[in-house]
Amino acid sequence: MNHASYHNHTHFSDGADAPEAFVAFAKAANITSLGFSDHYYKASPEATATPDWALPCDALDHYFDTIHDLKIRTKGIEILAGLEFDWLEHSADWLKPIAQDPRLDYTIGSVHFVGNDAIDLSPVYWQRLTEDEINHVIRAYWTAVRDMAASGLFDIAGHLDLVKKFNFYSTEPMDDIISEALDAITDTDMVIELNTAGWRKTCKVCYPAEALLQECFRRERPVLISSDAHQASLVAADFDRARDLLQRIGYKKLTRFHRRERFFVPII
Repeated sequence: MNHASYHNHTHFSDGADAPEAFVAFAKAANITSLGFSDHYYKASPEATATPDWALPCDALDHYFDTIHDLKIRTKGIEILAGLEFDWLEHSADWLKPIAQDPRLDYTIGSVHFVGNDAIDLSPVYWQRLTEDEINHVIRAYWTAVRDMAASGLFDIAGHLDLVKKFNFYSTEPMDDIISEALDAITDTDMVIELNTAGWRKTCKVCYPAEALLQECFRRERPVLISSDAHQASLVAADFDRARDLLQRIGYKKLTRFHRRERFFVPII
């Protein structure tokens, strides 16, 4: 099966390898369209410093130039430029100019923070919370996903239900806010990624979980497969497993991107 792999992190942010290192692994895995999506994080409109896991603000041109050069030099595989944007409360105004950069082939919108707290860095954060606090964080996470989607800035909804990474779950219903988030994703015509990284994490479940994928299918949300690779060897990790899951749900097509335009290829 030929695949696209768009959610990949290089040494420009928190990945282990240079973009060039991904190409050989991608070819061996029959990847025909390879995209890079290093973390773009900006805490405020005036911020110039970035965390060590994110693309430095002053490295953006170098990032795009490196990928453009790789596009020219690489034969037999399409190279695309993307970014994974960290959504923060009220961040739409200062993310918009970068999200609309014409050098981008696609954008991923993701939620890793609730307030100032990173929800996916360590289980210690969750272990310190009471049951009510866990419920509050999970609801706030889905509220942030809703707002991220409603901004209309992003093509792909990154790792939906990341909030389950460390196996902490709500003890009260969240159907209302999850439905609002999926409504916003549908209203802004976002693509869902089946992110295989969840199978490699504590939760041992892909992002999003099968029940959520079924709801996305019911809402006729297009889909693609991502590995969220932070090292080149994982560029197509569990893609066949993901394909089988999507086919079982009823999906027949995968989404591809080129210069922010989408098209579809059959799942075979």
